[in-house]
Amino acid sequence: MKAFDGKEDLLKMVRKYLSGTASESERAFLEKWYQHQEHEHDLLDHYADHDRAALGNEMEANILRRIGRGPEKRRSLFSWPRLAAAAAVVLMAFGAWYYVMHQYENKPQRVARKPTDFAPGGDRAVLTLADGTTIVLDSAARGRIASQGNATILKNSEGELAYQVGESTQAITGTNTISTPAGGQYSIRLPDGTQVWLNARSSITFPTAFAGNERRVRVQGEVYFEVQKKKEQPFVVDVDGRQQVIVTGTHFNVNAYTDEPEIHTTLLEGAVSVTAARTGSEPLQLVPGEQASLRTNGSLRKAVVDVNETVAWKNGLFQFRETPLATIMRDIERWYNVEVTYPQGIPAKRFSGKLRRNSKASEILEILKFAGVNFRIEGSDIPEYSGRIVVLPGEKSL
Repeated sequence: MKAFDGKEDLLKMVRKYLSGTASESERAFLEKWYQHQEHEHDLLDHYADHDRAALGNEMEANILRRIGRGPEKRRSLFSWPRLAAAAAVVLMAFGAWYYVMHQYENKPQRVARKPTDFAPGGDRAVLTLADGTTIVLDSAARGRIASQGNATILKNSEGELAYQVGESTQAITGTNTISTPAGGQYSIRLPDGTQVWLNARSSITFPTAFAGNERRVRVQGEVYFEVQKKKEQPFVVDVDGRQQVIVTGTHFNVNAYTDEPEIHTTLLEGAVSVTAARTGSEPLQLVPGEQASLRTNGSLRKAVVDVNETVAWKNGLFQFRETPLATIMRDIERWYNVEVTYPQGIPAKRFSGKLRRNSKASEILEILKFAGVNFRIEGSDIPEYSGRIVVLPGEKSL
């Protein structure tokens, strides 16, 4: 593009305006400055009167159209003396405008890149205090984070969140919530010393000090507990208002994602009592190695399961045994923060094996192709997702 020749290029812009071929930025530029002129100038004196009038009338009509009014029968907003005067101001400002536009047009534009892979999740969570204050834990510095009542909240050297409750004749409590996003996980030591691990898209709400005759928390998503033993103060888990788990001291896992067909409570150590909150059914007692499943109709059943498979996520693994592909892809969706779609339907495939959760998504997908499916990675229309994994039938890589 040739260098800007002030008067000549300005006249060309005016001609383009009259012929209707000016760009939106050129039209806006001329109209804005022509409305704010004060002094006369002879830049356009050689223009015929009818061209001057046409330019003024055209500008007036466009400006009125922009502010939602039609043309009015009144004195033209752009009489020729005012129009000519405005040209002087335009000429001075147009050089700067042209430079910016020229630089923009010649600068290589950033093109949105199609994602080629997705990184695994990590230690990411948000702490919400009793007063509504939120703290991003993954970016918070080690050491003291906040105080709540008699409790001091610390982030230790390993990045774990811990509550230290001071001595007091009367506990002052507030309610805190820790939540993980898609692609997040986090570990917490509650005020009573109970250890908690949150999987992706999960949360736990708890008091800053456990007072009274029970220790009650509320969870969503998937949470693993190692409960501090206190027979005189049972530990009660409210599972999203749909189920209740009562323990005194034990190790167990709760999987209560709303996109899963059942809530699974799996016992590794100790004993638990599981109750469906909305049916009033008899509590289900579990022994280590058993899993209670709450169906959508409110009924409870139990079965012996492989507990290592259940808690593999806590140990940095995906572990599957004849697991349906749709179930596997929900795990991948949560851990890699991706959208998963099935344009040709969900393949009726199953997979068995162990995969490391610190792997990139492409590495996981390459192994899952042995189940007889294809995958394509692309961008997602949903802003909060890192991208999309398209699942297709087939034996060969795309």
